[in-house]
Amino acid sequence: MRQARATILIALLTCACTSPRPQPLCVIAPALLPMTWRPSTNSSASLKTEPWSPEESADAANAVRTGLRELTDYFAGNPAAIRELGDDAIEPFLDASFGTSSIPGLKVTAREHARRVLAPLLAARLTHGSSPPSCKEFWPLLTLTIYANSLLPSHGADTTKMIGLANGAFHQCGSLQAAIGYDYRQKLPGGNLSHDLFNHFSNDDAWDLVMWSITLTDAQLVPNLELPAEARDLPPAVWRFLQHYPLTGARAYPDGARNKNFYDTAYLATHIAYVPTGYGRHQIYIEDAPELYRFLRENFYPVLERGELDLAAEFVDLFREYGCTEQNDVQLRDGTRYLLALFHQAGNRWMAHREPSEPATINDYDAVHKAWTGIGGVRARVPEPATAGTYGAVIRGWLQPPAARKGEAIFPCLTCGSIRLPHR
Repeated sequence: MRQARATILIALLTCACTSPRPQPLCVIAPALLPMTWRPSTNSSASLKTEPWSPEESADAANAVRTGLRELTDYFAGNPAAIRELGDDAIEPFLDASFGTSSIPGLKVTAREHARRVLAPLLAARLTHGSSPPSCKEFWPLLTLTIYANSLLPSHGADTTKMIGLANGAFHQCGSLQAAIGYDYRQKLPGGNLSHDLFNHFSNDDAWDLVMWSITLTDAQLVPNLELPAEARDLPPAVWRFLQHYPLTGARAYPDGARNKNFYDTAYLATHIAYVPTGYGRHQIYIEDAPELYRFLRENFYPVLERGELDLAAEFVDLFREYGCTEQNDVQLRDGTRYLLALFHQAGNRWMAHREPSEPATINDYDAVHKAWTGIGGVRARVPEPATAGTYGAVIRGWLQPPAARKGEAIFPCLTCGSIRLPHR
């Protein structure tokens, strides 16, 4: 009996030693950071160690309002940029409206600006003419329909017309495979996830499926939008696949974070995290994708040392979406201070910032993206609950949060059943 007990004890101890240690969520003391999360010696010497101050919070809130004004002025003075960017002209304002309870009035202002940018894009589509939309128009029509449903009255004339156009475009496609351009199920393996498979699956392939995952999740909130059952199946199938997708960190490359492959992987990683958050609407949990969380934490300081505003801002933005703040997380605090320093160095304008490799004149997307990500990086966040009828409710219908295991309520998506099968 004693020998049996000893054998069991040894087995338990061995299991405990070999099981992965849980990753911490928010860490404010640099000395308590896991070794792989820490900055290099050169970088740590330049980081401030003082606690986050009320003055810095006010500075960050001012940088958010300034960025919103920059975007508004930019599109007012360059209406052609709205047509050029399409949905990328709307999304910066909409993202700025998510989780805004810490900055009074920001949500109302941001959504009003989003509607102003949406208006000419809708007008161009709604005056398209009497000819039915083509299958090639499905993606832009679907995205505009999602924005109309979010920003305008759900049963308003413009929203109803956009739903009809999106349905018409999908009917021209005839299937989700035709609408996307490939059968996503054939791209995703059923079982064996070998390195050979990933060698034939590029970051571009993953990026495309991530974008479709976010869009098709949003589409489930639009009443009377006609999409097949595969549209609901795609996001969870892609998410399961991405749990095994190799995210190679900066330390694996001789040139570190300056490596092109790492750079592309880092942007893919931030956008994978935007699938459950819906671009900052809802909280993400470590348990949703532990290896993704590990990648973000272990590569934060290499990204900061690389020195690009946009990518650093997306990392900081995501730490907020995990529920951390400057008061309880040193990486988030260091990142926010870094971003605010760039903002001030550019004359208190996000869009005036230039990377060392950039020319003085940049294209519309690059200019807008600086303010878009800068706002997200420094903006205090209170994640929105995944209540009924929200993007988060759709996600949490197949990706349960830790709260569910603690007995807290999970709200079903009341509108998920509104996606109807198209007529055959």
